[in-house]
Amino acid sequence: MRTSPRTSRLGSLLAAALALTLLTPLTDLVAVPARAADVAAAAPGPTVTETPGAVSLTVPATGSSPGYVVEVRTEEFALVTERAGKTVLGTATGDTGGLRFRSGDGSWQHATALTDWAWKDGVLTVTADSTLDGATVEARITPGADRYQLDWDVKGGGPKQLGLAYDLSSAGHWYGHGEAETPQGGPGVNQPWPLDAGEVDHKTFGPASYHMIDPFWYTSKSIGLRVDTGNVMDVALNKGKDGLGSFIVESPDTFKATVFVESTPLEVYRDYIGIVGKPAKSDAPYEQYAKPLWNSWAQFYTKVDQEKLLDYATDLYDNGLDGHTIQLDDKWESNYGNLTWDPKTFPDPKGLSKKIHDMGFDFGIWVTLWINLDSDNYQYAVDHDYLLKDAKDTSKPCEVTWWNGQAGIIDLANPDAKAWYEGNLKRLMDTYDIDGLKFDTRFFDEKCAPREGHQATDYQKLGTQLADEFDLQGAGIRVHWNQTAHEAGFVTRQVDKGTGWDSLRASASQNLAISTIGYPFVESDMIGGSGGQPAPTKDVLVRWAQSASLMPLMYASTSPVDTNDTTTGQKVDYDQETVDLYRQAIKTHEKLAPYIWDQVQSTLKTGDPIMRPLFFDFPKDEASYTVADEWMLGPAVLAAPKLSTGATRSVHLPPGTWYDVNQGTVIRGPKTLKGYAAPLGVTPAFVNLKATGADKAIKALKRDDAPAASVLITPDAPATDAGKPFEVTTEVTNWSTGTLKSVKAALDLPDGWSAKATGPTTADSLQNGAALATTWTVTPADDARWGSHDLTGTATYNRSTKVSDTVQAQVKAAPSSVQEPYLTTDTTSEDPQYAQGGDQFAIWAGGQDLSGWKDEKGVIYRDDAAGEKSTVQAQLVSQNSASPVGKAGIALANDLTAPEKGGYAVLAMTQSYGLEFMTDSDGDGKLDTWAGGGSTYHPAYLKLTRDGAAYTAYASKDGETWSQVGTAQVPSAAGTGDAGMVASAANVNYPGENIEAVFSGFSVS
Repeated sequence: MRTSPRTSRLGSLLAAALALTLLTPLTDLVAVPARAADVAAAAPGPTVTETPGAVSLTVPATGSSPGYVVEVRTEEFALVTERAGKTVLGTATGDTGGLRFRSGDGSWQHATALTDWAWKDGVLTVTADSTLDGATVEARITPGADRYQLDWDVKGGGPKQLGLAYDLSSAGHWYGHGEAETPQGGPGVNQPWPLDAGEVDHKTFGPASYHMIDPFWYTSKSIGLRVDTGNVMDVALNKGKDGLGSFIVESPDTFKATVFVESTPLEVYRDYIGIVGKPAKSDAPYEQYAKPLWNSWAQFYTKVDQEKLLDYATDLYDNGLDGHTIQLDDKWESNYGNLTWDPKTFPDPKGLSKKIHDMGFDFGIWVTLWINLDSDNYQYAVDHDYLLKDAKDTSKPCEVTWWNGQAGIIDLANPDAKAWYEGNLKRLMDTYDIDGLKFDTRFFDEKCAPREGHQATDYQKLGTQLADEFDLQGAGIRVHWNQTAHEAGFVTRQVDKGTGWDSLRASASQNLAISTIGYPFVESDMIGGSGGQPAPTKDVLVRWAQSASLMPLMYASTSPVDTNDTTTGQKVDYDQETVDLYRQAIKTHEKLAPYIWDQVQSTLKTGDPIMRPLFFDFPKDEASYTVADEWMLGPAVLAAPKLSTGATRSVHLPPGTWYDVNQGTVIRGPKTLKGYAAPLGVTPAFVNLKATGADKAIKALKRDDAPAASVLITPDAPATDAGKPFEVTTEVTNWSTGTLKSVKAALDLPDGWSAKATGPTTADSLQNGAALATTWTVTPADDARWGSHDLTGTATYNRSTKVSDTVQAQVKAAPSSVQEPYLTTDTTSEDPQYAQGGDQFAIWAGGQDLSGWKDEKGVIYRDDAAGEKSTVQAQLVSQNSASPVGKAGIALANDLTAPEKGGYAVLAMTQSYGLEFMTDSDGDGKLDTWAGGGSTYHPAYLKLTRDGAAYTAYASKDGETWSQVGTAQVPSAAGTGDAGMVASAANVNYPGENIEAVFSGFSVS
C-alpha cells in the first residue's frame, strides 16, 4: 500500500535541530578517479540536511570543482541538482515522474513520495513509494567532488524496464548522444544541435547499434549524464516537443548513472573521458589527414566494374584532384562473404591495382563479416561453427537481414573463426596488392547470442581488435560504447547522408555530436552524400568539399568531373568551376594539415576533440550554445562554411581577436557579422590570433588576394580619464610568403588628442611572419567627452598598400556633482554617485531592482520640468552592471523624490534583455504595467511622451528612426511633473554590485 512520508522518523533523527550534518572525507566516497587537487582539499566533506519538503546532500566546492547540492524532494519525489544556488538539473514531475519503471502489465509507474532515508558510509539511501501498489523505489546517491553516482532499483511489482526522465529546460540545452534517430530523418538527413532544438526518438540505442553512439549527454549548464549499461536503451529528447529527456534501459536490473557537475561543458567532457578513455594513438597517419580518401560508393553504388573504377581514378588524377587512396566499395565480390572477385566485372584485379598504384594512389577494398546465405563460404562457416548463434535457439546460426540480403555473422569471440576470416583477408590483400580495407556493417546483432563467456558489448572490443590489424585508409570504423573503442583512435565516418542541403548541415552538427562523446578523429560522410538520392547539385558538392576541408579528415566519393545519378541512371557532368573549387578545397585542407596534425598530437595527450562546438573554447559566450553551423578546429580556427543556398551568411564570433582569412582584416568579438559575403568561391573562416597555432593556420588559410599584412591595436578596449595618458601598441604582421618593403605604422586620433611613439614606427623590410611593434603614449583632450572614441592604427607597406585596425578607447566619467537646474535623489540603501560634464551625465547606483516589487534607483532629474504635454528624451551612451537585468533609462513622475504621489513611468534598457517600459496604473507608486523586450544595444535613444494621462515610450538606435515600445494610461498624472534619468543595479542576486550608466543629450520639451 502507498503511505505518506515517515516524517516522525525523520523528525526523531533530527531531534531538536532542523538539520543533521554528517562529514565524510571526499576521498572515501566513490570509486571514480579522483583529482589530486580534490584529494588534497578533501575536508570539509559532504553534508546531509533535512528541511521541510526536502532532504539535501551538499558537496562543497574545492579548488577544481564548483560544488553542488542534490535535493531530494519529499512530497512529490524528485531529484534536483543545484550549483551556486541555481537549479542545473531536475527530474520530471507530475504524471511522468523522474524515476520511472514499466510494470509487468506494461503500464508506466513512477516514484511518488519519500518514505525513508539514511546517510551511511558516504551513501545517501532514499526510499520512495510509487504509483504501483506493492512497489517501492530505492535510490542510492554516492557523491564525489565533481559528480555523483545514482543507482536505483524497484522492490516488488515485477518491473520490466527502468528509466530516468528529466525536465530538459532545467539543464539548459542538451548535447552528446552521437548519431541521433529523429522523426525528421536523422541521422541520415537530420541532426539537431542542440538536441532539444529538434526531436530525438531513438528506440534501439545500444552497444550493437550501427550508429556511432554513447550513453552520454551534457548540457549548457555544465551537467553531464552517463548511463552505465550494456543493454539496449530507448532514448527520447523533446519527443513530440514535450520538453522531456527520457533514458530507459531495457532491463529490470539496477539503473546506474553518473551525473557530472562542473563549471564548463569542456570539463564535463573531460570527466567522461576520464572514465571511458582517450585515444592512445591515431589509427590514421599524417598523409590520411592531409589528403582525401576517394571511395567508389556514391559515384557508382553497386553498379561498378573494373573499367568504371579505372576511369574514375584517371579523371581524378588528370584533373589534379589529389588523394591518398582509391577505395573500391561494395559489389566487387562474386557473392557477399566469399572474399573472391567477380570475374565478370573485375577480370583483372591485379592489373587494376597496379594501374591505380602507378597513378600514386593506394588501393583499398570494402569488406564485411556478414556472409550471405547463398555464398560459398556460408556453409563452410556453418560446418565449422564460425557463425554467431541465434539468441532464441542457440543450436542454429543467427540469420540477419541487411541491405544486401540474408546473412550470418562471423563470431569474433571464436578464435578459430577469427583466424579463418583474418587469414582470408590477408591472402586476398597479398595476392592483389591491396593496401587497406573499409570494414562495414556491425560485428554483432541483438538477434544473436554472444559466445559463452562473452557479452554483447564484448563484440565492439573484438571488432576493434580485428580492424586494428589493418590499414583502414581514413575510412575508419564504426565501433563505440566501450573503452577499447575510445582508446583505439580510429577515424570515425558518419552514417550515410543524403545529397541535399539538409544532409550537409547534418554532417556538420553530427561531427560535433560524435567528437564530443569521445571520438575525436571525425570526418563527414562522403562529400556530396551517399544515401542513394539524386546526384548532388554543383553548389551542394562544392560547399560540402569546402566544409570538409575544415574538418580533421576529408572523405570523398562523388567526382566533381562527372558522376552517375543512381535514381535515373544518367550521367551528370559538372562544369570546370566545380572541378576548380573542389581542387581548391583539397589544397586548402592539405595546407592546413600541419596545423591539424598538431591537434592530433594534442588530442593524444588531452583527449579533447579537434572539431568542437564554439562553447568548448568560449563557455561564457551564451550565443555560442545555439550555433549549429560553425565550429572550432583546434584552438585557433573558427570554421563558418556556407551550408545553405545563397551567397551570404551570418557569422558569430565569440570573444577574442579574430583574423578574417578572406578579407585580411582583424575583428574583435563577441560580434555577429550579418550578411557576410560568401559567394561560391569563398569559405568563411577566422583565426584566433591569441591561440596556439594561429601562425600555421593563417599561413594555410589566408587567401592569396587578401592583404599581405594586418595591423592590430592592443589592448582591445583601453580606458582612461579625460586628459590622462595611456599606452597602446600597434603590431603590423606580414602574413604573406614574401617580404614587405617600406613598412610604416601610424595612429589616427580624435581631435585634440595626441600620441607619441616610444618605439620604431618604420621598417625597411618585414620578412614572412615578422612583425613591427610600436608602443604609443596617447593623451586624450582635457575636455574629451565620456564614452567611446575611435583609435585607428594604420600600416602602409610597399609604398602604397594600406591596412587599418580600430579600437574603442573609453574615456571614463568620474564621480563629482551635477549643476543647476539638475538635482539628484535616490531610493537605495547604498550611496549613489553622480557626475555631469556639459550635456553628459553619469550615475553609479546600487538597488535590488527597479520594478513593481522594489523601486531602488539613483536619479538625476529636473524639478517641475515636464508639462501635461511634454517629451522627455536622452541618449543612453553606455551601461555596465554585473546583473543582466541592471537598468538605466528615463523617467517621469509628479514627484521623482516621492513616486507614490503619482504620474510615475520609466523607460529603461536592461543590461542583457532589452527594453522595459513600466508605469504605475493606480497611483500607489509601484510600477505595475510592463511592455518591452528585444535585444540590448548602445547607444540607445530613449523617448517618453506625455499627453495628459497618456504616456508613450519610444526607442531608437540612431535618434532618427523611432520604434514604439508601448503606451499606457497613468490616471494619477497631474499638472507639471519631474523628468529625469535613472539607474538601478538590480542586484538582488548580485549583492553589493553597482551599475554605471552614462547619458547625454537629456532634454524636456
